[in-house]
Amino acid sequence: MKSLLLNQTLKIAYTNTLPYTKIDHNHQSGIEFELLKTLSDIFQFKMIFVDCKNDFGVKQSDGNWTGVIGKIFNHEADIGIGSIFVTYERTLATTFLYPHWIDSLTFGTAGSQKRVPLNIFFQPFTSTVWFCLFISLILFPILNLYHQHGQNNNYAFNLLWINLSLLLRQSYDPLRLRLNLSSKINLITWMLSLIILANIYSSYLCAQFAIQQHYVIDTCEKLADACDDNEIIPLLPKKGVLYPLFKTNSSIRTIRSLSRKLRGITDHNEGARLVVNSIIQKERYALISSYDQIKFSQFRFKPESIYLPPASSKSTFFSIITGFPVRLPENYIKHFEIWIMRISSFGLMKFWKNQITRSMRQSFFEKKNVEQQFDSSMETDQIAALEEIVNDMYP
Repeated sequence: MKSLLLNQTLKIAYTNTLPYTKIDHNHQSGIEFELLKTLSDIFQFKMIFVDCKNDFGVKQSDGNWTGVIGKIFNHEADIGIGSIFVTYERTLATTFLYPHWIDSLTFGTAGSQKRVPLNIFFQPFTSTVWFCLFISLILFPILNLYHQHGQNNNYAFNLLWINLSLLLRQSYDPLRLRLNLSSKINLITWMLSLIILANIYSSYLCAQFAIQQHYVIDTCEKLADACDDNEIIPLLPKKGVLYPLFKTNSSIRTIRSLSRKLRGITDHNEGARLVVNSIIQKERYALISSYDQIKFSQFRFKPESIYLPPASSKSTFFSIITGFPVRLPENYIKHFEIWIMRISSFGLMKFWKNQITRSMRQSFFEKKNVEQQFDSSMETDQIAALEEIVNDMYP
C-alpha cells in the first residue's frame, strides 16, 4: 500500500472550521488536519490544499454539487476535510471514509441577560394562598354587616378597611374603638397571619432583588418558543447541508418553529460575530452549529459573550457524524479506514482536540493580558498629561 502512494500527491479540498481545520500559508492545525497528516506519514503521500471558501457542499437543481463535495464529485480533489457532515444525500454523490468524529447540533446565544419577571410581586405566594387572601377580603364586608347590625352608630367600624389597612401595614384609628369579642378574635387572627405573610413576602422579594437572575435559553424548546414570540432570530450558514434541512416543512416542532425565522449567513464566524454584537443591539440571534464549533468560538471572543447551553438531550437537535469524502480506489479506502479506526480507538483525536483547546486558551489569555497592559499604559499617559496641564495652569 505504501508503495502505491509513495510520493504521490493528493488534492485536499478544505474549509476552515475550528476545531477541525485551520489552514493558511503560515500555519496548519486542527483535528482533521492532524489526522490527515498522520495518514500522509503512514502512507507517504504529499498534499496540495484547495480552499473552498467556507462552502461545505450544496446540491444544485441540475444535480451538481458545490464546495468540498463538489470538488470530490467533479474529480477536482481526492479528499475533503473541514467538518463535513455525513448525510444520505451526500453518500449518494461520493464515498465517505469511516466516521472519525461524532458531535451534536446545538445553538449558542448572546451572554445571559438580566431580566426581572413581570410577575415577580406575585411569586412569593402560590395561587392557593392568593386565592385564600382574596376570599378573606371578600368575607370581611359580610362580617362587617353582621357585626354592625343592632349596634350604636357611635361605635360603627368597618372590618374591611381595618383589615385592609393592617394588610398594607398602615395604622387605623378606629382600632381604638370598642370592639365586641368576635371582632377582636377576627382582628387578632388576621394580625398574626399578616405577621407571617408579610415576613415571607418581604424576605422572598429581598432575596429576588439581591440575587441577580439571568434569563438564558438553554433548551431547544425554549429556543423554539422564543422564535414563535419573535424574540430571537436563528442563524445558519447557507452553504451547508443543514440550511435546506431546516427550511423544509419538518414534522418536528422545534425545527418547524426555527424555520419560520431562519436567516442564512455566509459562515460560522459571521454568525458568531452577530451573536456577540447582539448584546448591545436590539435584535437577538441564535447560532445553530455543532457543540465543538461554538465552544471554540467562545475562545475567539470573551467566553461570557456567547452562551452555550450544557450538553444534554434537551439542548441538542440531533447528533451529527463527521467523515472524509474521498475519490480514491477501493483498495486505498480499505487501508485508510483501518488506520482511521486505529487512530480513533487510541484516543489521538481527543488528544489533538485538547492540544488545540490549550492553544486557544493560551492565545486568549495572552490577548487579554496585552489589552490590560495597553489600558494601564493609556491611564498612565493620561495621568501624566493631566499633571502637565495642572503644572502649566498653576506653576
